[in-house]
Amino acid sequence: MDLKPGYTEKLKVVRKADFGFFISDGNTDVLLHEREATEPIEVGDEVEVFLYHDHQGRLAATMEKPFLQLGEIAWLEAVEVKTGHGVFFHNGISRDLFLSMDELPYDRGMWPQPGDKLPLSLTWDKRGRLMGKLVKGEPIEKQSIKATAEVMNQEVSGYVYHFLDEGALLLTDEGYIAFLHNDEMVETPRYGQHIQTRVQFVREDGRINVTMMPKRSEQQDEDADRIYAFLQERGGSMPYWDKTPPEDIELRFSISKAKFKRALGKLMKEKKIEQRDGWTHLKQDK
Repeated sequence: MDLKPGYTEKLKVVRKADFGFFISDGNTDVLLHEREATEPIEVGDEVEVFLYHDHQGRLAATMEKPFLQLGEIAWLEAVEVKTGHGVFFHNGISRDLFLSMDELPYDRGMWPQPGDKLPLSLTWDKRGRLMGKLVKGEPIEKQSIKATAEVMNQEVSGYVYHFLDEGALLLTDEGYIAFLHNDEMVETPRYGQHIQTRVQFVREDGRINVTMMPKRSEQQDEDADRIYAFLQERGGSMPYWDKTPPEDIELRFSISKAKFKRALGKLMKEKKIEQRDGWTHLKQDK
């Protein structure tokens, strides 16, 4: 069988060169650069190497062990983004692993950035070049562990690895598969982004539903502060109150009618505001 990138092979050292060694299976000679040799070797030795294409597209070898080998899955870290091409990931050897833009969304803002991590496997393009392939579904499920009821309301962090129509999936640092609904996002995360969330629900199958939103009390405080600051900026009055249509509230404050009313309720309880004739006013003694 022809030698192919992505495979680990035992090859014989057939000759020395100024910059390393040539190793062979008897049919094809492959360069093992001196910097890729992890221990002293001599002509006649048999060495175990990982095969890859160098920057010139030539088949080359390394005695370093890659993080990801054929038939495996590994969470690799993004190191470089090539706009219009794809993203390179560090695989533990001198040659980074390329993930084509064909594996990524059309929206470049959702592409992984340096430091992000994604689960990848190895594949080849039509020209036989070694490539990364995004992994989802059953292979990730096999890596995961089941959550128990004790994690309810706990803070958990993890890497986003897949998007569905309704939201995103992430594998938490603890090993749980978590679902983040679109409505529970503060902002749309990137593929591979490490995000912090809070557990909202523990399912019977051990998966969890999470949110990026703060707890209701924290959110209520934040919304109330924003509305109070808005009133101050407008000289103490605004044409919004309990019965303002939801779409007007969403347009002005980017929050739901329910959240708006809870924030107003908090301010009224604190005696900071009052409502008259469809308007909300700051109380003069405050």
